[in-house]
Amino acid sequence: MRTTSDAVQDVMQVCRNGHVITDLLRTCPERALSHCDRCGAVTLDRCPTCGRELPGALVVPGLQPVGVRQAPSFCSTCGAVFPWTKQRRPPKMQTLTVLETMLRRLPRVIRELRTRQGDRPPFRVAEERDLEDLVRALLPLHFDDIRPECRTPSYAACTRTDFLLVAERIAVAVKFARQKIREQLEEDAAYYRREGKCRTLVGFVYDPEATIREPHVFESACSAKDDELEVRCVVTAP
Repeated sequence: MRTTSDAVQDVMQVCRNGHVITDLLRTCPERALSHCDRCGAVTLDRCPTCGRELPGALVVPGLQPVGVRQAPSFCSTCGAVFPWTKQRRPPKMQTLTVLETMLRRLPRVIRELRTRQGDRPPFRVAEERDLEDLVRALLPLHFDDIRPECRTPSYAACTRTDFLLVAERIAVAVKFARQKIREQLEEDAAYYRREGKCRTLVGFVYDPEATIREPHVFESACSAKDDELEVRCVVTAP
């Protein structure tokens, strides 16, 4: 217990789901539980990372503490996130809006990278591997857990790399506008339905030659949704 002037800070016991068992663990040790009586989760009274005791009620001699302190979200010593702290994530539609906005602005990024300082060669997106590299470099601006999904679909002569946004359960497939894009997306969708690695597949189609005359109509034709997977298509041109 820590002392603050005449008050002494007791220790809190919390289950891993955030239910406070007691904030008077030292004063009333008989209140301690090994498992939560509300959800059955294991309890703890210190930070799992650094071992610092969880701060409980302030006990003043001659006075009875009123109420129960809330469980802290982070350790005040090491800054670790406690198991019961729920990290806020943007809603799915907001996440897709962020992703699609970034993809639609990618042609502007490509144009900017054509001009570089000094005698450095320009960055050119001449093939799908260049496009994959650029998307891989920009996704961490908005997303944390990004994992490459390397595979060789029947329509490709070599290995292709998609990107899985794990927390958001979104896969991003990168393509140059060529023939049979719709058929490619159908094969991609069949793969992700079979693997069960995501709930949304975003097909990003870069069209540097503007071969797709009505991009919005094409996007609608390539997009679909069922109980297992939502497929969304994003077409961009310089």
